[in-house]
Amino acid sequence: MFEFLKSNNNKDGDKELVRIDFEAKEQWSDLIELSQRQAVYIFKHSSRCGISSMVLSRFEKQLKEREETYFHLHIQGSRSLSNWLAEELKIRHESPQLIVIKEAKVLAHDSHHALLDVIPKL
Repeated sequence: MFEFLKSNNNKDGDKELVRIDFEAKEQWSDLIELSQRQAVYIFKHSSRCGISSMVLSRFEKQLKEREETYFHLHIQGSRSLSNWLAEELKIRHESPQLIVIKEAKVLAHDSHHALLDVIPKL
């Protein structure tokens, strides 16, 4: 399970970003289990939004520097999953949106430019 967590460095020692596509409710239990050991980042991305693409790029750069893994939820491909997630976590659906979960609880969430401030605060 979680093989993606074994190493975030390539053979040259450069940091790599690990992105997991969040595409099904069946992934939820693994995600929650992982949140018991580390913060879990879920980035809800809209490919139709220029702000979302810009923020995603900056977000990925921050995570790469920290050697973090994140879950990517593509809104256009998984709108029902995105809506379900908002209901499950009792937060408003937004896009782009970053949700940080730790110990099965929402630690932080934000949208648009403000979400770039969430990671440094953790």
